[in-house]
Amino acid sequence: MKLSCFTCIGLLFQFFCISKTYSQQFTDSVLRLESVHNIRQNYLIGIGDNAEIYHGSEYIRNGIKAVGFPFFETDGMVPASVSYQGNTYFNLNLYYNLVSDEIIISNYAHNALIALPYDKIDSFTIGNHVFISLNTKDFTGLFNDGFYEQLFSGETAIYAKREKKLVIGTGSEENKYIQYDNFFIKLKNVFYKVDGKNSLLELFKDQEPALKKYIRTHKLNFKKKLESSLVLTTIYYSQLTH
Repeated sequence: MKLSCFTCIGLLFQFFCISKTYSQQFTDSVLRLESVHNIRQNYLIGIGDNAEIYHGSEYIRNGIKAVGFPFFETDGMVPASVSYQGNTYFNLNLYYNLVSDEIIISNYAHNALIALPYDKIDSFTIGNHVFISLNTKDFTGLFNDGFYEQLFSGETAIYAKREKKLVIGTGSEENKYIQYDNFFIKLKNVFYKVDGKNSLLELFKDQEPALKKYIRTHKLNFKKKLESSLVLTTIYYSQLTH
């Protein structure tokens, strides 16, 4: 069926009007979100040290001399954002203490350190690392309550529980901090601990042949590069099942 020139022009005009309407709605929605965000941030700035996030308990670092440090990635404070009691605080500097599983920030006056109550923190982000507060009463399979790094999210997800322990040296040995990383797959809202290729394939046995081929093809090494191998295989499994 041939369309007349006027009909084509009419359809194009109608499409232009619809596109313009949706574009305007999207723009208005973005502007409203930005406005709400700016109002909230200005409010948090305005109330200063009355903001809930500055009501933690004083933190005093232990004076034990040791090799390494108790914090995540570095011995210094790092820029981050924290979701705290439903409010997100941007441009904070903090320590994430992997020994005590605490978030430590400066008080409003920046003359002392305070540890934030765990149960009031929803999540926090350090660079590309997103940590979520998870607890055993809400999920089956978790070893303990705490902050878990979300390595891949979705219906099938993978998390890392990062911890450090202070090992006291004996004799001529020095005290030192040692980090331990445990990995968990969330499958159908249940958490399963995985520590290598075998435990992962056992969990994903419905796609085991395809996963074995993927692992061979991409030369994944679970012994030398456990974390990246677990993450890549989990992502591929998620693609196969959706």
